[in-house]
Amino acid sequence: MVVPLKTEHYTGSDCTGSSGDSDRTLTLSNTGTTTDDGFLVYTSGLALALTSEYTVVHASSSTVITFLKPVWDDQTIAVNYNQQITGAGVTADSDDFSKGPLSDFGVEVTRTAITMTTDHSGDKIYKEGSDTAINVVFEPYKESHNLDKAGLTKVYDARMFLKPDATLNKYDKITYDSKVYRVEEVSIRRFSSTLMFYVAGLFYITNE
Repeated sequence: MVVPLKTEHYTGSDCTGSSGDSDRTLTLSNTGTTTDDGFLVYTSGLALALTSEYTVVHASSSTVITFLKPVWDDQTIAVNYNQQITGAGVTADSDDFSKGPLSDFGVEVTRTAITMTTDHSGDKIYKEGSDTAINVVFEPYKESHNLDKAGLTKVYDARMFLKPDATLNKYDKITYDSKVYRVEEVSIRRFSSTLMFYVAGLFYITNE
């Protein structure tokens, strides 16, 4: 079973060796086997390249990263990874999303609650409610398919990832970075029967 993305934060002082040395190593606190899929390493906010700037020895626990370039003790280090966990006792905490992706990549957007009704002509009427500021992970997104076949042509202009206690409904408006989107659908992501986060598909409407 794959545990959703986990993020760990360190500084250079958590590595072996001395400040400014190359080939310093960092041991992670993973309890399942890590893989290259989804494995990202950042120092001072910059993503590092595998093999040229760091190497990693994946393990079922205590995965080790070796930094091939100098690392100073005051540098911040962030590591994102998935891990494979097998056996009984696999659990998830509902606040994992808030502690991980939302904490690292969260932005504030404005949600405008919308009530949609249909008039006698069949036209949709959108009635705007109140505005609320919410924190989300916002991702420009475009899904395309080579086959022009029903069920394979849906395209979103953006996606949002929201914490489990967030409120969002189809047709709501989302304003972010001076652009306005409408919510097309909201889906649930669970792990081990625990609601982890929501995913919303957005269509672009207009600039503010």
